Amino acid sequence: MASRRVAATVCVLTLTLTLSGCVALESISSQESDDPAPEDVFEGAFVHSDDLEDVEGTLTTTVTDGNETIEEREERAERPYVEQRSETLESTDDDREGEVYVSNESMSWWYDSNAQAATYFESDDPFDSDEVRADRAEMADEQRDLYDLEYQGTETIADREAHVLDVEAKDEAVEEGLSILVGDTEYVYALETVDPDDELDVVEQTIWIDTEYAFPLKEHLVVDDPDDDRHELTERYETVSFNQDLGDETFDFEPPANTTVTAS
Repeated sequence: MASRRVAATVCVLTLTLTLSGCVALESISSQESDDPAPEDVFEGAFVHSDDLEDVEGTLTTTVTDGNETIEEREERAERPYVEQRSETLESTDDDREGEVYVSNESMSWWYDSNAQAATYFESDDPFDSDEVRADRAEMADEQRDLYDLEYQGTETIADREAHVLDVEAKDEAVEEGLSILVGDTEYVYALETVDPDDELDVVEQTIWIDTEYAFPLKEHLVVDDPDDDRHELTERYETVSFNQDLGDETFDFEPPANTTVTAS
């Protein structure tokens, strides 16, 4: 694919796509044609099936520049679109193991188990899931016209059938565009050779969207930095379950004893 320019401060959509009126999202697999419209698959990176109540699973991330490789495994749970919990189970960066992030309608927490420190942000006005969904639907409409989309069939990800979509920016695409739809750009910049202020040429991007719930299960991203060094990022669910009736306590956080707590 032709390279495309994106800013290093590009929008993150978590899936963290990333991390934001209402539209009704028809299940992609219910369309009459054998192959779904690429535009509908693309929308699943932003808004998901109305039947989706919650998601939990194990997510792996691998980032490499050919010399250095970062690998992480995290446990993630969410109730779209404002409740999420993630915990880093394993990482080649020991400082990241045990990190916890929890968010709900009114508060977000970041917990560093190694430093025994927690930071929280409390919103003046609680986030509304329907409003966030509407904002993401609007974002999907705006972004869709900036990209050429090519449907590549289906593959199995985490024992789930997933649509495969190649995403390529059109010539007129603005710098602020798609980035990581399943995870977080911080993994790219965790490599010592990448400066967060650098602009990156996105060479290749593919996303895998669950056929039943229109939920992103995997993303592969290839970028070149200003020195023409290539970096690759792959994020994917290794295990995933939908509609497990997750309780409210999943998205609450109580700092452990002896934790230093600060407000953001």
